[in-house]
Amino acid sequence: MGITVDFHEDGCAIITMRNGQNRWNPTSLKQFKEALDEVERKDSVKILVTTGVGKFYSNGIDLDYLKAHESEREQFSNDLVELFWRLMYFPLPTVAAINGHCFAGGAFFALCHDYRVMRHKMNAEALRESTIFAKRITGPEAVRLKMVDATAAESDLISKSKSVGFEALGSNVIQRVDLHNMKKDLFPRSDVHRKSNL
Repeated sequence: MGITVDFHEDGCAIITMRNGQNRWNPTSLKQFKEALDEVERKDSVKILVTTGVGKFYSNGIDLDYLKAHESEREQFSNDLVELFWRLMYFPLPTVAAINGHCFAGGAFFALCHDYRVMRHKMNAEALRESTIFAKRITGPEAVRLKMVDATAAESDLISKSKSVGFEALGSNVIQRVDLHNMKKDLFPRSDVHRKSNL
């Protein structure tokens, strides 16, 4: 369990969330921050892909934790927002390889990446749930709505995500500090965003 980081020879770092539904609580936040630190320390890394295991990418905030730790709510909220901003300003191209359920805070987390690639698997149950009962948005629909940049079969999700990340980088040699600053200029942060109340 936990969060792992794998470094590929092609310059891709993959952070894999392995905490079941991958809900956000202080432990998962700490693990993810440490994973980002590890990626940043490695100069050979060119792109970052994040993913989950099984049927969950991230199901958002750990509400059970929040209910049991009311006094920590504000600190947790601020820490979560800081992680989201850190990812938005990350000095590498970032791609969310959305392998499964991605709801609420998990969806916000995915949106903090530069690009999103969603697993596409339309079986009869998924078709019924999405078209008749409007319970899910499929990969192709998410692309049409411009929520994600691409879809891929489950077996191709990581390779497609890597492809999107390397395509973004192209033949440009963008220094990390320059990419970080360009992202900060594109998505300026004002003081009003620095406090969050969950």
